[in-house]
Amino acid sequence: MLLCAIVEGENLQERWEELLDALDAVSPTLEDAGLGSAYLDMHGIIGEPARWCAQVRATLAPFLVDVRCGCSEDAFCAGVAARHADGCVVAAGGEAEFLAPFPLSALDIDPRTIERFVLLGIERIGELAALPYGPFVRRFGARAALWHLRANGAERRSLVPRAFTLPIEASAFGDGEAQTQEQLLFALRVLIGRISESCTRRGRSAGGIRVDFFCDDASERSIELFFALPTAEERAIFDVLRARLERERFDAAVVGMRVRALRLEEAGSNQMLFVRERVQRQDLAVALARLEGLLGEPVRRARLRPAHAFEERFTFDRFTPDLAAVEDVRVSALPALPLPPLQLIAEREVRVELRGGVPVALGSPPSVLCECVGPWRTQDVARELPPRDEYDVALADGRWYRIVHRQRQWYLCGVYE
Repeated sequence: MLLCAIVEGENLQERWEELLDALDAVSPTLEDAGLGSAYLDMHGIIGEPARWCAQVRATLAPFLVDVRCGCSEDAFCAGVAARHADGCVVAAGGEAEFLAPFPLSALDIDPRTIERFVLLGIERIGELAALPYGPFVRRFGARAALWHLRANGAERRSLVPRAFTLPIEASAFGDGEAQTQEQLLFALRVLIGRISESCTRRGRSAGGIRVDFFCDDASERSIELFFALPTAEERAIFDVLRARLERERFDAAVVGMRVRALRLEEAGSNQMLFVRERVQRQDLAVALARLEGLLGEPVRRARLRPAHAFEERFTFDRFTPDLAAVEDVRVSALPALPLPPLQLIAEREVRVELRGGVPVALGSPPSVLCECVGPWRTQDVARELPPRDEYDVALADGRWYRIVHRQRQWYLCGVYE
């Protein structure tokens, strides 16, 4: 079941991301539907709708906002229920009956089209839902298909999880004022040092940087810079920014600054685990301790298990080697991993050529596949979604992809990198 939370309060624009972060504790699948509206997927969450609504209210209580909740198997119906009455729950199968008395404006139809419906004697959602689907869509266009599905409580779309942001910034206000270039650069150097430390601690590199200056005459100025290569090095960031500031002139003293890292990317530094060509017992013990220190968790051993999906074929156990039984081995003899991790991406249509029902070429123009693993079928029975067949395929250049066949269409949904 889906839960819609409608939030109202003061300064909602500035606090909205913070409110969404708090709602993450209620459900791991959260969709940001715009300022003041959020959808939570409660499938698999212990409890009942009344308990879920109470949990959402308790979570947002410290923010001093008004919250209304509604629950339904259909996202649109849950939103209407939340706006209709706080705590309203629409049982499965009763969506069309619940929506029937509401006006057409609840379907987000433009006023001009509503006037046309009124001339035809259609003023309520139930009256629109009773229209035959085919003639209705032919008369009012493709957008009418969505209206008809929503009116019948049959949209049944999956939520789009919100993207998580990781802001890294540093600011200084009320610590005096910078009247000379040297004072300004010194203050910037301190803030950039904090940015560099935060990036390093979180394993990120910045592709750019933004600096906001607040002057004594109430004026503001912003500068954005982007680097040729993402970096977290304090000296590199400061040198680029100092060169850019050489042509800037301020009419008043600077009394506040804010520095924010932009275009954050994954990063890290290579750590040498074995200092000699041959691996010895003591080297292995030191390497394991160093790994645990870097990861912050115990080292684990991967074991294979039978499963259809590639990412489900592994299980991880605590790695406790018997160092007394370890024999010297050469580092070069250690086997390489067969495949890099699977990175899931937003699904997009892709052209696939088949031979005997098996994929043999991918893309346009087609690239011949040198290997194909699958299919394995998955289906979300709870949401009544159509089944999907997944394949792992490899091109001649060694790149691996995850493709999906669903409802006579092929989609690219993952890359091994």
